[in-house]
Amino acid sequence: MPTFVSTAGTPAREQAAFWRDVVSRAFGPLELRTDDREGFAGRIVGRTLGPVQVSDVRAPAHVVSRAARHGLRDGMEHYKLSLLLRGSGVVEQAGRHVEVGSGDLVLYDLARPIRFALQDHHLLALTIPRSVIPLPPARVAELAGTLLGSREGPGSLAVSFLSALAVHGGPAEGPYGVHFGEALVNVVTGALCERLDGAPPPDGAHAEAYARIVDWIERNLHRPDLSPAVIAQAHHVSVRQLHRIFQAAGGTVTAHVRARRLDHCRRELAAAGPRGEGVGEIAARWGFTDATSFSRAFRRAYGRAPRDWRDQRDRRD
Repeated sequence: MPTFVSTAGTPAREQAAFWRDVVSRAFGPLELRTDDREGFAGRIVGRTLGPVQVSDVRAPAHVVSRAARHGLRDGMEHYKLSLLLRGSGVVEQAGRHVEVGSGDLVLYDLARPIRFALQDHHLLALTIPRSVIPLPPARVAELAGTLLGSREGPGSLAVSFLSALAVHGGPAEGPYGVHFGEALVNVVTGALCERLDGAPPPDGAHAEAYARIVDWIERNLHRPDLSPAVIAQAHHVSVRQLHRIFQAAGGTVTAHVRARRLDHCRRELAAAGPRGEGVGEIAARWGFTDATSFSRAFRRAYGRAPRDWRDQRDRRD
């Protein structure tokens, strides 16, 4: 029998805390931040299909995170896949930053620290025990915090399959549901193999180049002209080769630059406080030349406007 959880029957001021408790019981201790002070209209419809827990989730903009200091209880060694059906967000895990939008399927490991910032969204989530995926965990870990698939390219078959599941609701729990759950495991395993077979070994020349380029980017984030072409030229590689190096690490060069700039801005805004340096000055110092684009990117990454982040009094970094 499907389970249904909604914040609708909870007083508005308690809804965000209720939601945090629900997801923490399901996935281990999590922190939650939201700008919505008038309530938190979230709901989850879940069903168990064999070894797979399938959850249809609708919720407003918020950020959930788990720090390394928050230990997990036994039995939380699961992979989670989220197919974003509506909305956008940013996932951070294992030093990777990836932007997700409608039609993107992202993979992360519930046993590791994570940060997931989402705008108002609708997603389909699969929670799968590590033990049922017939691949070495060390290899799957190479893809934690990356896009496993989109509407086109590698992983698109898995996206199509899960999109159809979201539309039609899938089978009922029981004997037929078990077979369907096994099919889901096979689809996910196929998508993982597709990604892993297409990526260079992480301990080879690509990994060395990636570490060198990332270090150089960190020292040049202030440059407004920091584009893939500029980065490629500085390292005597083609733009195409630069993209391949970042794809091997599970991300893109543009998303990495944006994420690192936003992280520096976030920290400086937090340190500045309500009477501190202006938002525009901080953004410009880290290479953002357009205030509107910066504000939009910051809100998409952290769930609130830069000025609100700077001025909030209950901030926890």
